[in-house]
Amino acid sequence: MIVKKIGIIGLGKVGQAVLESLKKYSSLVARRSAVKIEIKKVCDIAAGKKKLASKFSLDFSSDPFELIRDPEIDIIIELIGGLEPARKLIIESLRRGKDVITANKALLACSGKEIFSLARGLGRRLGFEASVCGAIPIIKSISEGLVGCEVRKIYGILNGTTNYILYKMAKENIDFSSALKSAQKEGYAERDPRLDIEGTDALHKLCILSYLCYGVWPEFKKVYSQGISKISLLDIVCAKDLHYRIKLLAIAKKEKGFLDLRVQPTLVPIEHPLASISSAYNAVYLDTQPAGELLFYGEGAGGVATSSAVMSDIVSIASSKQNLIRREEKVVIKNIENIKGRYYIRFMACDRPGVLADISKILSARNISIASVTQKERNKEKFVPIIMIIHEAREKSIREAISEIDRLKVIKSPSQIIRIEDL
Repeated sequence: MIVKKIGIIGLGKVGQAVLESLKKYSSLVARRSAVKIEIKKVCDIAAGKKKLASKFSLDFSSDPFELIRDPEIDIIIELIGGLEPARKLIIESLRRGKDVITANKALLACSGKEIFSLARGLGRRLGFEASVCGAIPIIKSISEGLVGCEVRKIYGILNGTTNYILYKMAKENIDFSSALKSAQKEGYAERDPRLDIEGTDALHKLCILSYLCYGVWPEFKKVYSQGISKISLLDIVCAKDLHYRIKLLAIAKKEKGFLDLRVQPTLVPIEHPLASISSAYNAVYLDTQPAGELLFYGEGAGGVATSSAVMSDIVSIASSKQNLIRREEKVVIKNIENIKGRYYIRFMACDRPGVLADISKILSARNISIASVTQKERNKEKFVPIIMIIHEAREKSIREAISEIDRLKVIKSPSQIIRIEDL
């Protein structure tokens, strides 16, 4: 029996769930893996958390360095979140000869290069399964199950909050604001939801997958990211009429010398499995060689889901299995302006003769070809929606054309642009 003594830093919602799951399922883990997990000490800056430690008969400290300096603790589990002091605590833990487990996706996205480089140099192990998609074992599947495969494309629904909002809008024909309030009421969205709805959370996770699959830690601020706050119910309805659903996708595509990374609202063909991912669930769709196309699906958020991933990491570390600490590769991140693809564009235009001709002329001048046009209604007294599907075009050309079109007096700006992925 392998005995691993752990210290938990952070007893918030996630930390408490991890603590409770470890107490509840540690005997099951021991029977299945011959790894005995002992919680040596827990820590939180809130003195009130001492009652939680007492409930489980555990030693408590409000000083995280007390755990890091403890020679009997083998693994530090960091669950405080944020950038600092989490970065400092992880680095000090590694330097003190301890292995580390973290669910801190924001920290890894911003400082992963430094942390993983240090861990590799010191021969320490990092468990980060809980940082991407909670209970879905996507990290282990890629680093172990697909170790002999090339991951050519990644399409991920990596944020449950935004998926719930888009699902709710489509199902109940409600606007974005109403769907967001529902998500907050159900506990899927924070009081300040910007991290989720603006795409930042999904971007954090995409950066981690980029490193795992391609050996590339992208400069976080240079990766294109767009959220869902400007998606309207009209767009949801129009997409459905065109046999698409709108999803916030994290996308990665490996090309010759380039890596296409982005987070964006995307029209997904209604028959594709990703289109059917409902409520607050996560999913990751991989195009690999030689394993083929794979779909991972499940709960991606919450303390209980996270605790499952943390226990998996403990067993992997105890079994001396290394969670693929890769050597970095030199690949150029592709500029969004150079991306080519198909587009859904919605204009709000005056219902009068010649408007469509004016729009078409501007598009044609930039070699942008129209695949289809739909006018949803007729009303000479107000602006009406015109929906266009554009053949493959360069992003920069699309942006320039829409900027010029939006300056027309017959157009109510801004026009809506949503990229289409033909999965």
